[in-house]
Amino acid sequence: MTFTNKSKTVLVLIAVLLFMSSLVIFSVPLYKLFCSLTGFQGFNEQSSEIDQKINISEPQLNLNVIFTSQVDDKLDWVFKAPDRMEISEGIKYDVVFKAKNNTPNETTGTSIFNVLPPKIGPYLMKIECFCFLDQKILPDQTVEFPVTFYIDPLILDDPEVRRVKNVTLSYTFFEKKD
Repeated sequence: MTFTNKSKTVLVLIAVLLFMSSLVIFSVPLYKLFCSLTGFQGFNEQSSEIDQKINISEPQLNLNVIFTSQVDDKLDWVFKAPDRMEISEGIKYDVVFKAKNNTPNETTGTSIFNVLPPKIGPYLMKIECFCFLDQKILPDQTVEFPVTFYIDPLILDDPEVRRVKNVTLSYTFFEKKD
C-alpha cells in the first residue's frame, strides 16, 4: 500500500494533533508532579506530623520569614499576611492570614503558595493550610486562614540551604469560578 503526499501530510498532522492534545490533557498532572517532587512553587505533600518538636534537642538554624499576600485584580478581597517572624528547624509554627470579601456576593477564591528562595521549598512542611482547599467568603465577611508548618530538620544535612537566612512565604488568591 503506497501513500500519496497528501495522505502522508494528513497522517503527520493527525499525529501532531494527537500529541499536542495529550500534552494539554496531561500538563496539569505533570506540573503538579514536578512541583511536588522539587518543591517548586511551594508544593509539597501535606504533612501529617503534628508534634510540637520533631526529635531535636536544640535548634541550630534561624530563618527570618517574611509573609506576603496578594489578590488577583478579578477578586475583590482584602488579604492580609501575618507579621514577619524568626523560625528554627523542627518546631511547629502557627500563623493566621486574614481575608475580607468586599463584594455584595459570596465569592470563592483559590490560592497558590510560593517559597523564596525555591531551595527551601522541599523542607517547608505544611500541616494545615488554607491553600489545600478553595475558600468561600460571604459578602462583607472577614475570615481567618490558619497555616501550620515546620521546617524539616533534614535541612541541616543540606550545606547550601543551611546558608539561607531570609525566606519569603507568599500566597496569592485568584477568583474561582463555579
